[in-house]
Amino acid sequence: MMALSSLVNYDVAIAQTQPSQDEQTLCNEDEDVYFSCSLENQKTVSVCAKDNTTPNRGYVQYRYGNKGDAFAFPPENVLPATTTRITDVSEGSVRGLHLRFSKEPYTYIVSSVSPGEIYVSKNGKIIFDKKCQASSYKSFSNKVFDGVNEAPVTKVDMH
Repeated sequence: MMALSSLVNYDVAIAQTQPSQDEQTLCNEDEDVYFSCSLENQKTVSVCAKDNTTPNRGYVQYRYGNKGDAFAFPPENVLPATTTRITDVSEGSVRGLHLRFSKEPYTYIVSSVSPGEIYVSKNGKIIFDKKCQASSYKSFSNKVFDGVNEAPVTKVDMH
């Protein structure tokens, strides 16, 4: 927990609860935007949350696609403690976090390591990998630290 808490103090961990005017998001107006970026394949990835003040309250959802036609995981609003973890993947001067959404055999990773990235693994093998288009650094909203359980780095995080 100490590593994640100290990471919040870095300048790169700037809170982004609402997107800027030109930023695409798949989140609804009544949801917090934990992360959102346009991808090189013209799709958007967003992590949306509502009432997520602890891992056992509200929901956090991974969304991929376009407004009106997006894949969502988990497909229903479930407590984040059951599906979502945050991992500090900082190494040396590179700072970053992964939000990991899991349901065997799939794991969906949203990475804040510059420039931002999403990838999907099936049975531990990477089957999808896309980077954010925006040139600006993407960090997670600071709210994620209250609402998602910390987890150690796994093999899939080291992609």
